[in-house]
Order: sequence, then structure tokens, then C-alpha cells
Amino acid sequence: MINQRELCSEETKNIVRAKDALGRLKVNPRDSVAIMQFYETCGQELQEVAARHFGENQLGKKAVLNLLVAVVSHAWTYDPQSMNASDWVSRVADAEARILREALDVDGNRGRRTRRAV
Repeated sequence: MINQRELCSEETKNIVRAKDALGRLKVNPRDSVAIMQFYETCGQELQEVAARHFGENQLGKKAVLNLLVAVVSHAWTYDPQSMNASDWVSRVADAEARILREALDVDGNRGRRTRRAV
């Protein structure tokens, strides 16, 4: 059983890892080690956002990768002084998920055609 002290310690480690990864991505968005570190630390937030917007299905799983790319590409905007990493990740991922959802809805409506009787 995990006690409260261990839980807080793990949360603190994750915050430090996320800040470190975002700092490295701010300098070099192609840093593959930082991307992996970021995903290992913040992947849960990305999965939660994807599930909320797309459901816990194949589409939601695919959306996680799109959200990861969006967050990594926006890493330069992260300011550790103004917001904690987890909140920032959730906000950026949520904004990207809304854009993806709108695009899917538009494409879905455009693809539907009324069938006519012949």
C-alpha cells in the first residue's frame, strides 16, 4: 500500500520530469528523449483529454498521438512561472482536441449525402 508521503514524492518527481522535458523541448522540439520523457510523465493527461473528446475507443487512442504532437510543438509557450506543467498540458491538449473534433464533425457532415431514390 502506498502511503501519502510516497504519493506526494511521486507527484513531485513527475512535476520535475515534466518541467525538465518541456524545458528541453522548448529549446529543441525534436529532442526524442525529451519527447519520450514527456509522454511517460504526462501521457495520462493526454489520454484523459482524448477520452473526454473522442471516447475510449480507437479514435481516442489515435487522438492521443495528435495531442502529443500539438503539445510538443507548443512547448515553446510553456512558462513554468505562470502555470504548473500538468495544467498547461491539459489546456493545450484540450484546445487541440476541440480543433480536431470540429474538423472531424465538418468532414463527417460533408461526407454524408442524401440518397435519392432512383
